[in-house]
Amino acid sequence: MILDDRYPVLETLEEKEGITLYRVEGGVVFFFQVRTPEDKERFYRYRAAIKRLEELGLVEAAVSAKPGRYYAFFPERPLARKAPPRAALEALAPLGFGPEHLAMAEEGVAYLSPWPLGSSRRALARGPSRFQPGFLLGVAPGLLLFLLGLWLFSQGVYRYFNPPEYAVPNLVGKTAREAFLLLKDTGLRLEVVEGNDPAKPKEVVLAQEPPPGTRLRAGRTVRLTLNQARLNPLPELKGLRQEEAEARLSELGYRLAGVAQVESPEPLGTVLASDPPPGTPLPPGAPVRLLVSRGASLGPTVPLPQLTGLSQKEALFLLNAMGLQVQVEEVPSGAPPGTVLAQEPAPGTPMPPGSGVRLRV
Repeated sequence: MILDDRYPVLETLEEKEGITLYRVEGGVVFFFQVRTPEDKERFYRYRAAIKRLEELGLVEAAVSAKPGRYYAFFPERPLARKAPPRAALEALAPLGFGPEHLAMAEEGVAYLSPWPLGSSRRALARGPSRFQPGFLLGVAPGLLLFLLGLWLFSQGVYRYFNPPEYAVPNLVGKTAREAFLLLKDTGLRLEVVEGNDPAKPKEVVLAQEPPPGTRLRAGRTVRLTLNQARLNPLPELKGLRQEEAEARLSELGYRLAGVAQVESPEPLGTVLASDPPPGTPLPPGAPVRLLVSRGASLGPTVPLPQLTGLSQKEALFLLNAMGLQVQVEEVPSGAPPGTVLAQEPAPGTPMPPGSGVRLRV
């Protein structure tokens, strides 16, 4: 089982009061079943307690409050037998949490439990035993252990006062989980903010600060911008002229996939509808089709002749003889003055008497 498509479950440690404690790859997850307003209030109070510990710099956690995915993930940290700091207890007391809810690490808080820790503490601390009786047999092994412990102590003191530096890897394009796994053994802290780029996949890193290659000491923070990829809704195009609608689509990054014309009492070239309809969320480059008025049907029709290349005077003569209305638009070009450059509708279109034709000269 994989929680939220991010955390592969290794085992279920405990389940009670509608909350399940899982051991997952890289840490543990407290997963809430939220079915009632009381369940939701309990989760949000728990989330507020985690946030207070984060503000004190005492805990690292990733919290989800999405419907059906209410949980808190804590990265794996060795537990230590030590009293919680007073600042943590003072911050948690107004929210109903105390020392019985805290599992401490060597530095800071390893986990905040939504229920008092009992058997949960033993399950969280479970791991291979560090005590090997065979090492105590004989003076030489005991001396070896003493020297090894002394060396480890000296190394720990040295690392405490001289924390190692790590080169920040390139995290752009990685998922949040991939970025966490790359940083979890470095001692660097991870901070995530939201970004929006519909052209890129959701939940990938868009940017990072500091840039790749920067050397940081353990405990420093790497800030990631995570893509939420919110799609923009298609605007209302009905009532616009076809040219205005096409310009609007181009401005928003959509692609005009086709234009269909139908008889309508609306003026010639007026947009009647769009496919997909307005309000539909679309990614950049999505195709959009337009339905455009070609004017009202007033009886028998005649095919529109080819007018491109004629002079304006010749084109007007033909159209007036056919009983059609004409709209002339002058545009700059290298053709001789008064030459018809384009027509709308296209040649061969059935035209009822009195319908409109647009010429560009």
